[in-house]
Amino acid sequence: MSGAWGAFDRWVARGPFTATDLGRYRVLFAVLLLLTPSRFTWVAPFPDSFVKGPPGPFMLLRAVPPREVLVALDLLVLLAAGFLLLGLFTRTASVVVGLTLLTGNGISYSFGKIDHSIFLVLVPLVLVFARWGDAVSVDALRRRYRQDAPATGPAPAPPQWPLRLLALLVGLGFLTAAAPKLLSGWLSPATQAVQGVMHTQYHVNGRTEFLAGTFLDVRSVLFWESVDVATVLLEGLLVLAVLNWRAWRIGIAVATLFHFGVLLMMNIGFAANVFTDAAFVAWGSLRLPAVRALPRRWLARYGWAVAVAVGAFAAFRPEEWVVPRQGQLIVLLGALVSAWYLLRQARALLRRGRPGSRAPQPVHDEAAAAR
Repeated sequence: MSGAWGAFDRWVARGPFTATDLGRYRVLFAVLLLLTPSRFTWVAPFPDSFVKGPPGPFMLLRAVPPREVLVALDLLVLLAAGFLLLGLFTRTASVVVGLTLLTGNGISYSFGKIDHSIFLVLVPLVLVFARWGDAVSVDALRRRYRQDAPATGPAPAPPQWPLRLLALLVGLGFLTAAAPKLLSGWLSPATQAVQGVMHTQYHVNGRTEFLAGTFLDVRSVLFWESVDVATVLLEGLLVLAVLNWRAWRIGIAVATLFHFGVLLMMNIGFAANVFTDAAFVAWGSLRLPAVRALPRRWLARYGWAVAVAVGAFAAFRPEEWVVPRQGQLIVLLGALVSAWYLLRQARALLRRGRPGSRAPQPVHDEAAAAR
């Protein structure tokens, strides 16, 4: 039994992710939060009779919170996102962002619609344990100055188990989407579920952009039934890819292309899913220009003021500064990155299969194997 637990411990602790991977993703995550307009104030105009909290502590909610409370939640998220952007007091900022989003989402979910934004709550609350503030951060600068250490050199490898946990949670999220489809007769050949959803989105919700009109004219039962089956298989089996990092990265790349297809067909952008999947990208492998003029000592001392200013600007910026179609843009960029990654994997596989090609050497480094 001890041997099995030892193998499990080694599997959980194994991973390809570096401190730079996580630090750069943290910056992107903070930018997303700062660019997203108000999340919670939309519920303010509704009457109290609309409130029906989901299972959990929000079942106790009986009235719409005052608008001032909702505005304060929005402001707190943005201020904490400013600190996440700089990587200053990263642990505290991560917990504040996660708990504030959880509170605001719980209020929003009390109006009947529960969406995939829970993934954005999980990211800071899980990756804080991966020390995603160890690189590309003011925290790292402050530690080096306190220890009188050189300001260059890679940060130590972060714990890998939080990434494995986040992958498992994402996989289980997909599984919870597949289970009700399977139990409700989604795969019945007598009906084409995806086609029915698409018609509802087109005719009832007015989602008529992109390729919606083109797919509306597709009458092939075989095509639509194939899409039904592919949807359930992808959502139900993705969790198994958690067993291997290469398989997981391939799986989420396929899932991101699936989300892009949903955007084109039904105009539904699962931006939160795509951006959560970005946590597993090897961002540290990107060659970025060095910023030598960065006032490091000044940031280490006065970074808190910059973080507050960034969060306040995001909260009170003019409407024309809001990025249009932000969610759709995230899905598009995710699809491009996923397609590039899958093409690289396919090319590597074809090269290995060519006659006369050298047999691949055993890979002892999990990071090299996953990348």
